[in-house]
Amino acid sequence: MLTKTLKFAAALAIGFGLVSSVHAAEFPEKPINWIIPFSPGSGADTFARTLIAATEDVLGQTIVPINKEGGGTAIGVAYSLAQPADGYTVFSQSDTLVLGITGGQWPVKAEDVQPVARINADYKTLVVPKNSPFKSFKDFVEAAKANPGGIKIAGVGAKSWSSFFVKKMSKGVGIELSYVPYDGGSAVVAAVLGENIDAAVVTSSNVNAQVDSGDLRMLAQSLGERVEDRPDVPTFLEEGLTDINDEVLWRGVFARSGTPDDVLQKLSAALKTATEDQRWKDYMAKQRQQKAFMPYGEFTDYYKQQVIDYSAK
Repeated sequence: MLTKTLKFAAALAIGFGLVSSVHAAEFPEKPINWIIPFSPGSGADTFARTLIAATEDVLGQTIVPINKEGGGTAIGVAYSLAQPADGYTVFSQSDTLVLGITGGQWPVKAEDVQPVARINADYKTLVVPKNSPFKSFKDFVEAAKANPGGIKIAGVGAKSWSSFFVKKMSKGVGIELSYVPYDGGSAVVAAVLGENIDAAVVTSSNVNAQVDSGDLRMLAQSLGERVEDRPDVPTFLEEGLTDINDEVLWRGVFARSGTPDDVLQKLSAALKTATEDQRWKDYMAKQRQQKAFMPYGEFTDYYKQQVIDYSAK
């Protein structure tokens, strides 16, 4: 009897394996919806749409970009995770995802999310309008010390990498700032360009064009050393913030937990190939992004560790 049971179990296992293999071979049989939980025109939106164009060529199937911004990106994430776990709905996000989940403010849990691949990274910056009296990071700090809470600084989301970064920066130099959250990087840039806000913390890709044109001034950036195309912009490390050293914002692609492993493997491989597409390389060069690809398995482990790390903060 035991022998028959073992044979039956083995047959089931083989059967499931065959079904899984067939599923992977057929995937994708229809268009994939790619949820972008950021505002149109933002750096995260440009990231997604550029990657989508390259990835759909690899998969040979249409990928439909859908913007669902709001709630500090929680709305788009929650929508994505409410769809079937079949690989036909994915979403792009940054480390804001981990911060939002571990902060307990979002209607999703860490285990609801399945990482597919980490794609790239971007350094963080402090920018001010061109007419700002702050010509340097030192000016900014001195003004903040003279007027605690009087300087308004913008960022993406109420509980996001931006809010955490402002807290870290403030603590590092002993100042108090008034943090003002916005939905999406483009809204942050519009606020600081319009001088509705005194300063902003935002990724370089969101403000490169405005800094190049002189409409915004970059006071400091988060890498461990100065970047070649911005030799006059000091690092936060140079300014005495020893705990801001090669700190970047990563972006990646995710699916709903329970998505078949072979589908995840196929998506991850397609994304890797897409990052070798010339359009993607051109985007990386234009946006001055950092290479940081991690495949499905490695990124899953990385994500789980980040959840642990941020939960302890």
